[in-house]
Amino acid sequence: MAKITKGRDFGGAVRYVTQDKKEAKILDSKGVLTTDKQSIINSFRLQSQLRPDVKVMVGHISLDFSVEDVDRMSDDFMVKIAWEYMQRINILNTQFIIARHYDREHPHCHIIFNRIGNNGRVISDRNDRVRSAKICRSLTEKYHLHLANGKEHVHRDRLRGADAVKYRIYDALEATVPKCSNWDELRTALAKQGITVSFTRRGTTKDIQGVVFEKEGLRFNGSKVDRKYSFSKISAALRQNEMRQRRETVNGNFGQGDYYDYGSHSQRKNSRNGQNSFENDGHSYDPEPFGSSHSGTSVASDLLTDVAAGVTNATGAIASGIANAIMATPSEPSVSPGGGGGNSNSDDLADDEYIDEYGVRRKKRRGMHR
Repeated sequence: MAKITKGRDFGGAVRYVTQDKKEAKILDSKGVLTTDKQSIINSFRLQSQLRPDVKVMVGHISLDFSVEDVDRMSDDFMVKIAWEYMQRINILNTQFIIARHYDREHPHCHIIFNRIGNNGRVISDRNDRVRSAKICRSLTEKYHLHLANGKEHVHRDRLRGADAVKYRIYDALEATVPKCSNWDELRTALAKQGITVSFTRRGTTKDIQGVVFEKEGLRFNGSKVDRKYSFSKISAALRQNEMRQRRETVNGNFGQGDYYDYGSHSQRKNSRNGQNSFENDGHSYDPEPFGSSHSGTSVASDLLTDVAAGVTNATGAIASGIANAIMATPSEPSVSPGGGGGNSNSDDLADDEYIDEYGVRRKKRRGMHR
């Protein structure tokens, strides 16, 4: 995976990636003097003067590999992957250094590059994080590297400050969201873990735009905790949970061996005589036998049979109506000379008048032929 940051000071970035306590080792470089730290910094600063209008000229990428690949990750292999990564993300024709750190159990290196290219053009960072994620995935598959499962493999005990709090919120959401079917339930469950939930709204409207989680005085947008915990994605997950709970309830009520209380579900109002009766296509039902011997499956079968019969009857009525319409003798529209009704025909029309398809007397337009 790759972590991308940008800055304004080459001095701080270079000193960080070359510090002794990180057991840093410069594996490769281009376009800079590597005599010492200051010569590297001066090289970067000199080229950045080609574009004094650009304030954020420092590019910093941390390439991290799984601890499972530590035996394969030689210096040469790491440089090869770093070069290919830079080629694919279009960090070309500019200065850079690649420094490896040995202070962690997982292999990783840092790329510091000048966003001001050798020709004075700015290295584009448009959608760089999205592009980077795709490139990392592709390189991992190409070289058969270990694909970690995201946040589950992060060492929580090593986290400090805001990162530690954010991961505690993440873990709480992981455990709580699958158990809730609406936002009220989720807010109540998270409150028990010391996490408050608030919403951001679009402008001055009441439309909810995002969700914010707060714990230990620190606030995080849902998408910053994890992309799957934005307001829209949590809302979708809660709706799915609610639908699943409803299905489970229905399946529990009509499961194998459960009895169906026909009397409580099938009583319908007879709109013609104003009386309540148990009926289906004119056949009355006695609800008593269903109390002990009818299962939900049997009743469902009866209902399907009734529906099929209703569809057949309706289809027959429609066909009969169409046949009658075809066989019927069409009647002439009764239209008065003024268009308001009466008996009239084309014999009493003036030369510049006609009767339209709706039986209305109209004046012919100039040049119009009927």
